[in-house]
Amino acid sequence: MSEFHVKVVRVGELSKHPNADSLSLTKVHDYPVIVRTGDYRPGDLAVYVPVDSVVPATETFAFLAEHRRIRAKRLRGIFSMGLLVPAPAGLSEGDDARGVLGIEKYEPPEPLTMGGENERDPGFIPIYTDIEGLRRWPNALQSGEDVVLTEKIHGANGRFLFHEGRLWVGSHKCIKKPDPTNMWWRIAAQYDLENKLQRCPGIVVYGEVFGAVQDLKYGTKNGELRFALFDALNVATREYLHYQEFLALARALELPTVPELYSGPWSEDHRCYAEGPSTIADHVREGFVVRPRVERFSEELGGRCVLKLIGEGYMLKGKQ
Repeated sequence: MSEFHVKVVRVGELSKHPNADSLSLTKVHDYPVIVRTGDYRPGDLAVYVPVDSVVPATETFAFLAEHRRIRAKRLRGIFSMGLLVPAPAGLSEGDDARGVLGIEKYEPPEPLTMGGENERDPGFIPIYTDIEGLRRWPNALQSGEDVVLTEKIHGANGRFLFHEGRLWVGSHKCIKKPDPTNMWWRIAAQYDLENKLQRCPGIVVYGEVFGAVQDLKYGTKNGELRFALFDALNVATREYLHYQEFLALARALELPTVPELYSGPWSEDHRCYAEGPSTIADHVREGFVVRPRVERFSEELGGRCVLKLIGEGYMLKGKQ
């Protein structure tokens, strides 16, 4: 799964912006988008350029001037995510326009303390699920389905496994050589992961390293790192643990987990949990991750059923 799509879409229903006659409102999937009135009619083909796209300095995007990274914003009081541009000739609904338009996904720079030297990937420590957005797949969860919502912590995710007589440590994409100065091995030492994970060999634990990592500090001191588990996977079966099994494992290992926001039947009303302050610090919450309490495959997603919703408050942070 990959959440970054730049697809040709068919423009849906349009409505008048309540505070600007020159602007109109529409939706792409469940993303609210503001367009200039008269530029599109329902049924027109357009390319949806999502938040965190980086667009080239071409005529198509000249109206953005130097603002080439697409961000969420409020336009005359109404929230908007991404933008629409005319579909290039020859493209059809559903086609990927990234190559034609020269659009790339924004990748934040990695702090030097994260780095460290990589070692050969042994092939048995899967990269964590690339979680799709709830706005992209609003119907993937069934109404009333038993789910768990956890706070999405803004940091960097890592993976840790004791296997074949040693501890393996990795960032999201790379396996890291032992190095007490890099962030991943610092966390391994700080939380005694080598000793603890020997008690569950063959289980990869995934967790968020946060604090001196991103722009949300979660009340940490300068240079301080913290860690919270959010998932675990059985290497032999390549299956993620059910949520209760995951919690039992974390308790047995005496390792912290990301905060639980809600547990029970799913409803669209629970989208509100993406907003408000973090449960562990006096600043905005990034959003939430939602998963069925019992793991299942999603035909719609083409893989594991797990979704995220980033809050409007977080996306607009510092832009009010």
